Amino acid sequence: MVSSSRSKVMAEADASLECIVKLGGSAVTDKSTLETPRLDAIRAAADIISQVRGRCIVVHGAGSFGHFQAREHGVVWGYRDKETDTEVQTVKLGFCRTRQSVTKLLHIITEEFVRLGIPAVGVSPLSSWVTDDASVVKADTDNIRDMLLEGFLPVMHGDAVLDRKRGCTILSGDTIIKHLCSVFRPPRVVFLTDVPGIYDRPPEQPGAQLIPEIQVDRDRKLHVSIATSSQAHDVTGGIALKLKSAIDIVTESNGHTCVMVCGIQSQAAVRACVEGQLPQGTGTIVQLNISKHPDEVT
Repeated sequence: MVSSSRSKVMAEADASLECIVKLGGSAVTDKSTLETPRLDAIRAAADIISQVRGRCIVVHGAGSFGHFQAREHGVVWGYRDKETDTEVQTVKLGFCRTRQSVTKLLHIITEEFVRLGIPAVGVSPLSSWVTDDASVVKADTDNIRDMLLEGFLPVMHGDAVLDRKRGCTILSGDTIIKHLCSVFRPPRVVFLTDVPGIYDRPPEQPGAQLIPEIQVDRDRKLHVSIATSSQAHDVTGGIALKLKSAIDIVTESNGHTCVMVCGIQSQAAVRACVEGQLPQGTGTIVQLNISKHPDEVT
């Protein structure tokens, strides 16, 4: 049992969390080429994080580090349903290769952060997070809280983790963020991506329009129409899952947490992370639509 004084300190740490920042895998890597970091984008992110006042958690996607190996070996589905020892071994080796790859990117990112004078500490979920059929059932966030209290910047990442039903699976960075939000309740989550925000269709398609604001009802219904797609080797669901994560964050926090999406090398990213502001037309903000329930107290 945690003492009352310890609980108070923990609550104060939760309340003072400034933001959670997600570095998109497509933003910090060339997602089409195996294990190719975008160092200019990583350094831009480091510069932004160095300006954030207050406590912050960074979570990065895997991009071209890990997705290829996970896809090739079917890591997301695990090995419990495999019929032969050879099939089981294939998935287990894929699990190991996926982790080798994603931790390479973690080291690259934390190295750039530390080089800029940020006390960044890499935290891999494998050691303390467990899923059951891909849903988080165990997550040690006390160590994250302690790092925040001591003035460190926790840097987490999408990872291959143990799963009670499947044996193993892929835990996406977005799923990690959803759980962290339920614990720390930050006022905002900022997704830094390779595009300026969320579009009404894949941004590479002709006529794609940036959506400046997405209002989400309490029943998770959107007030806009969005068509999505993802690359074949993306094992975390692409923009569709990311949008679902954003919807979950704003609804499950009852509007306490909003989600901002903007380009990683933009001035909008600085405003969003440092000031909590996203000027109209420079990105996308996802927030709860409370106009339908004017009598409710939140």
